[in-house]
Amino acid sequence: MATTTNDPSPARAARRRAPRSATVLRWLHLLTGMLISYYFLFKPDGGWSDGFELFVGQFVVALVAWTGIIRWQLPRLRRWRARRRARAGAAA
Repeated sequence: MATTTNDPSPARAARRRAPRSATVLRWLHLLTGMLISYYFLFKPDGGWSDGFELFVGQFVVALVAWTGIIRWQLPRLRRWRARRRARAGAAA
């Protein structure tokens, strides 16, 4: 019997790699962004408690910002700097 690519055999499971850091950062960014959406969509009439406001304002928003910077902007900056150095080295 031929094996398929979806075979959950122990040998195949042993070769499975851990998720890449980019994948983890992407999901962390998306899930914390959804928390912010929940915060604004389902805000009660009296507002949230002070502890929850503090949690969202300091932790969740900072996590969304930093995971976005680390996941998308930092690699872009590194590529830009590498191209800039390569052009400067070729010109010299």
